[in-house]
Amino acid sequence: MALSSNCWKYLVLTFNILFAMSAVVLFGMSGYLLYRLFIYRHFIGVSVEYPAILLLMLAIITCSIAWIGWRTAKSMHQIHVIIAGLLIILIVVVEFTCFVWAMVVWDNIEIDIKTTMTSYFQLTTDNKDTNADAYRWDRLHVKFECCGVSGPSDYSSSGHVPFSCCGQGPLDSVQKPYTADCAKLFQRGCGNLLHDYARQQLLLVAMVALTASLLQSSGIFCTFFLAHAIKERRRASLRHSISVREAFAAPDDSLLSNPTAPAPTLPKY
Repeated sequence: MALSSNCWKYLVLTFNILFAMSAVVLFGMSGYLLYRLFIYRHFIGVSVEYPAILLLMLAIITCSIAWIGWRTAKSMHQIHVIIAGLLIILIVVVEFTCFVWAMVVWDNIEIDIKTTMTSYFQLTTDNKDTNADAYRWDRLHVKFECCGVSGPSDYSSSGHVPFSCCGQGPLDSVQKPYTADCAKLFQRGCGNLLHDYARQQLLLVAMVALTASLLQSSGIFCTFFLAHAIKERRRASLRHSISVREAFAAPDDSLLSNPTAPAPTLPKY
């Protein structure tokens, strides 16, 4: 039983190393996906980023739980090992919840993006003095090769279409910013393209959360098997101690069973 508990101990220690490594990978991937959503937050809304934010926070917490699991596996205290297993269960459950949340947002994102983009477009056209908003639209036009929310017709009320709608983005302020001859406008709107982009990022967030929850769930079994092995080892140790005490406390019946045996002599000093 001692060998079995030691085997589970080293398995749990190995899992916690992999657990910490997965947390680092999870942190990098969730941070990257959050960045890809964050740079278009004015067009898609902040609520789309919440699953990625939760996944990033889970990556940080996972590192702490991996350290706790390492310490408890080395100490071989049953209650501490069980607590570490419960923490791993909590992380896995929240990661799966993050997967479900990302898929729900992925399914309902079209209406949210269209509403957010339309409101932001109206705000940009109303506040003509705000260069930052116009610059964001220029970057969006050049990046996705699109124009407006639904197409160039969105700028009919303003009387002119920005040069970014034909691929000419804002240059350095020292140079001439809009001097290109816009011969061909992008006819497609940015709404559908940004919708597909956001859905792709959310799908990646969901897949990362699901993969992490499935891989990290293996540590639950290892941890609780270790707790069970510690319990069985303590029971075996207790039974051995009781048997030893009973052996020393038992009366010597050898004289009764063998009357011809020589009587014990007193020690000589």
